[in-house]
Amino acid sequence: MFNPELYFYYILLPTLLVFTHLFHKRTKDLSKTLLITITALFFVSVVCSISLALNYYQSLKPNTEGIGISNVVAYWLLGEDAWAPAWTIQLFKKAYSISLWITLILSGFLIILLFMKRKQNKTKDTN
Repeated sequence: MFNPELYFYYILLPTLLVFTHLFHKRTKDLSKTLLITITALFFVSVVCSISLALNYYQSLKPNTEGIGISNVVAYWLLGEDAWAPAWTIQLFKKAYSISLWITLILSGFLIILLFMKRKQNKTKDTN
């Protein structure tokens, strides 16, 4: 399902896929290419999750001026009114939870790739 609150991820993913394709053509090592790509995606996702968490928790504090975007990265992710009809606490929470799940999934992929790389290095050492 398309979540317009996180359109930044939808822009970032094709960019990293192009980067992965170009890097793989150069190195010819799929495991190294996947490891670098997933690592880059993971660090970008961590920054986005932290930014959205700060924005969500900032919006929970009572303020006489209402709620708003508290940092630049959250503004990139949430966008203007064209992407999200109204900034609400529920929108901030939804964006934060989706971003957190993406980060957790990427960390799982990263751990699996690191174990595979370690196992591959052990088999090379024994041969």
